[in-house]
Amino acid sequence: MSKAETFRLLQYFGRQMGLYSQVVVAIALVICLSMATLGYWVNAYIGEVEVESAADADAVYMNIILEPLLRGVERHGTVPPEVEAQLDLLLDRYAQDSDIEAAAIWWQDGTVAYSTDKRLMGRRMSSAQLDAAFAGRVVAEMMQNLTDHGSRRQARMGQPLLEVYVPLRAAETGAVTAVGEFYRNAAELQAQMQRVAARIWGVVGLTTALMLVLLLLTATRARRIVRAQQDELHRRLTISQQLARQNADLRQAAETAKLDAIKANEDLLNRIGADLHDGPLQLLGLIVLRLSGLSPGQAEDAAAAREREKTAELAARTMQELRHLAYGLSIPELEGLTVPEALSLAISRHESQTGTAVARQWGDLPEQLSDPAKTCLYRIVQESLNNAFRHAGGKGQRVRAAMRDGEVELTIGDAGPGLPPESRQGDKGDNGQPGLGLPGLARRLQTLGGRLEVASQPGQGTTVTARLPVEAEARLLHIGG
Repeated sequence: MSKAETFRLLQYFGRQMGLYSQVVVAIALVICLSMATLGYWVNAYIGEVEVESAADADAVYMNIILEPLLRGVERHGTVPPEVEAQLDLLLDRYAQDSDIEAAAIWWQDGTVAYSTDKRLMGRRMSSAQLDAAFAGRVVAEMMQNLTDHGSRRQARMGQPLLEVYVPLRAAETGAVTAVGEFYRNAAELQAQMQRVAARIWGVVGLTTALMLVLLLLTATRARRIVRAQQDELHRRLTISQQLARQNADLRQAAETAKLDAIKANEDLLNRIGADLHDGPLQLLGLIVLRLSGLSPGQAEDAAAAREREKTAELAARTMQELRHLAYGLSIPELEGLTVPEALSLAISRHESQTGTAVARQWGDLPEQLSDPAKTCLYRIVQESLNNAFRHAGGKGQRVRAAMRDGEVELTIGDAGPGLPPESRQGDKGDNGQPGLGLPGLARRLQTLGGRLEVASQPGQGTTVTARLPVEAEARLLHIGG
């Protein structure tokens, strides 16, 4: 499997595992790799220490038994035959006790002065281990084959060997005069090292297992805590969403109640206006008619006649006031009219009552608005034109209406001297109709979600702008339907 395929496979398994599993596996891998590295390093270090300890022990012993035999021997060529015989006898006896497999003695010029393999005597060889030994160091290493520096190899049937280079020092000066090379059977040493390694790896494995168990317990507890916190957050989120829905429902209910109140108020005003028209106005009309029907020749004195005339005049004035009041409360003519038609009705009545002209301009307008909205726009046109007639004499009267940014924008303006602040409170207009007051109309428009702006500067005329969102009107129409 290529590296790219291995990487893709790891990516696939990483996507399949959750965050908890990924973190646990990653930490477990780090722990295992760290402990494996530690175990390998400790084993290697202890193995080196054991090999060096064994080599140092052999070095001391070899230096004690070999150096005296080499005293007085020339340090070149091979050793004399009598010294060779002594060395053979000594090493043969020592080999039986210490498992020496082979031995050799080197002069400083690289000549093999003595060897248990007689074929090597007199040859010159060199190696890094030999140079290190002549420098005064004991060099030892584990090996599986007996070697004579590349000249030949003798199989040892898999038995390990400890190769040791021992500096042989002169007793008088302590200088290294020769190097002894020994090959020792290291099966027991290797077995001991393996036992130590097994104990070390056992401790490392046990420690790793405990660390992994601790990791698993800690991660499991952390996951429980995280899950508990997630569940708590989910619970709070659910509660928050429920509260948000309840708030939205309450806002909707409040909006609906407000719009219901507006419609109910309009219905009440219309009903009051209709009741005034059909009840008291009819009775007052009958009273006026009966009072006016008395002829002057009928028997009554002058005082009674004057009183009757005053009563008829008072009844007529009362009836006129009630008509004006009913007119302000109810506009039954608006029912079924479109927005342009309702605005045109207000303009036509103003022109008829005042004898002035009003310029009009309609843009794209919704065909239908709710009755409260049409009534409100009608009253705004009515009140604004009343103010224009009163303060500007009807000069430059104009009404424009169009849709802009999702709102009905209604603009009423004049070219008069400007609107005095006190006249914005609204009272009885010059055309005889009751003024409703722009602040009251602004509040009425605000309940429908709209807003009213009045711009008036001395000598520059007055402009009244009303904006009514169509979205709020759609809700009101839905309620009315």
